[in-house]
Amino acid sequence: MADNGNSGLTLLAFDIQNDFCHPDGVYGASGTFSHVPAAAKQVIPRIVPVIRACKAARIPVVTTKLRVLTDLDGRGIGLEQFRPQLQALFADSGFRSGTWGQDLVDELHEPDVRPDYEVEKWGHSAMYLTGLEKVLRSLGSRKLILLGLGTNGVVEGTARDAVSRGWRVWTLSDCVAAPQQELHDAALLSLSHLGQVTPSAEFLAALADGS
Repeated sequence: MADNGNSGLTLLAFDIQNDFCHPDGVYGASGTFSHVPAAAKQVIPRIVPVIRACKAARIPVVTTKLRVLTDLDGRGIGLEQFRPQLQALFADSGFRSGTWGQDLVDELHEPDVRPDYEVEKWGHSAMYLTGLEKVLRSLGSRKLILLGLGTNGVVEGTARDAVSRGWRVWTLSDCVAAPQQELHDAALLSLSHLGQVTPSAEFLAALADGS
């Protein structure tokens, strides 16, 4: 395997997409789930400097993007893992391949922030039925830095799958968000039993010190 050049670190940025994060995305426009882009708005300003610092240090940045598969008539399919309210939401719109909603938010399109690799995912784990494991093993990744949306969904779900496959995980507590504070706090507690959980300032300080 290749060594990625910075002690095997790789940054995983989960689902920072317009349909999750922008008020005009499918979550914000629904009304019912408008608290999701509100939560994203709080963490994106902290996420961007972390990605920028990783790219400057030549730490690979891998982003995941949720995609909803559709049938020949454009209806969402393969949605069984989502709760009924989300199945209803995704049946008609949201996270379609190549759309504005499925794309990353504008903040991640700047050259010094744009992720190096993109992996499409289908649900609550970025490892399950995706190409993420191939990318990470090809990079020689050993420790994964986790940030993005949502703490209790893909962040925790992927962390569990990653640890079971031999990776170490480090979650940046102020760079992840969940629909409710209770879910966020519970997920961080679980993540602390799977690996490190610290504020982004601590990670950035360690990166600056080369530790």
